[in-house]
Amino acid sequence: MKPDHIHVFVDVPQTAASCDVLRTFKDISAIELFKAFPQLIQFYRMRYFMV
Repeated sequence: MKPDHIHVFVDVPQTAASCDVLRTFKDISAIELFKAFPQLIQFYRMRYFMV
């Protein structure tokens, strides 16, 4: 196991689509990361325009 990733186990109702659960997790985690590390916003903004 590498130190640069995590495993997350969640209990989700069968009626919830896995893609919706993952999208929500990614949205919330990105918001929290950008709150904790505002410099990431500029980094990813520049990277997006460079592609």
